[in-house]
Amino acid sequence: MLRRFFEGFGPLSAPNMDFLLDQCTEGTLNKGDKLIQPSQKVDSIYFFERGFLHYYSYSNLGERVTLKVISPNSCWTIMDSFFHQKSTMDECQALTDVQYCELKRSGYAAIKSENQQLANFIQTITEYILSAKVVEANKNSKLSVEERYLDLLQNNPAMVQEVPVSIIASYIGTSRETLHRIRRKLTAA
Repeated sequence: MLRRFFEGFGPLSAPNMDFLLDQCTEGTLNKGDKLIQPSQKVDSIYFFERGFLHYYSYSNLGERVTLKVISPNSCWTIMDSFFHQKSTMDECQALTDVQYCELKRSGYAAIKSENQQLANFIQTITEYILSAKVVEANKNSKLSVEERYLDLLQNNPAMVQEVPVSIIASYIGTSRETLHRIRRKLTAA
């Protein structure tokens, strides 16, 4: 699956693809396991093959705020922590059993130093991660809560089935009660 993901960013010679894949290690998380803890420096870029994760922080009032629900077939990291080696106050926890591939900072550096083609390739993936965050934020800023939920139903129905309602509500920027009203309204329609 990781090979197919990388192939989506353009052609890469077989030796370079093999070198790239050799830098990645597979891992698993059980439901409830933490991938990222507070005060941790994020040292990896992750590609999630299976499962959902909850990336969140806490408000000044101590309320948990969902920053993202990470879906299968996605590439993700906390960019500020990874690139600047800053400790994060955020957390990331498996909502289901998760299977992933991990590219550690040392592997990232090895890929970038191997040759210019690989350096450019990794830059393309990094830009993709950042661009996806911006596109998602822009899209969500223009949609109502109900429209965000409908978009989620259409584009990621597995998330709606597998992720707790309270986390989906936080993810789309509403309360659990409001999401229940939206769901009742859509069911009645």
